[in-house]
Amino acid sequence: MSKTQKCADDPHPAKVLQKRQLLARVVQRTGLRSAEVKPVVEATLAELGDAIAGGMTLALPPLGRARISQSIDRSGAEIVTLRLRRKPDAEA
Repeated sequence: MSKTQKCADDPHPAKVLQKRQLLARVVQRTGLRSAEVKPVVEATLAELGDAIAGGMTLALPPLGRARISQSIDRSGAEIVTLRLRRKPDAEA
């Protein structure tokens, strides 16, 4: 699977973070074993998905504040557009 995806109206490919890459980054950052990290990351992603599906605004520092700006149900799949507001890094 490609690490970038092209959108039809965007000439620049987007970088994509796959779940296995996220797991590896969390393992590296925490020093925990993959077997310890995987269920926590999967539960976190499931809870985030449920919150978004429920129409909740997410206030999750340092990620930021995400709110649903648009939600469309097409062909059995829900397309959700989020607006993410982040504070600039203190070091920047």
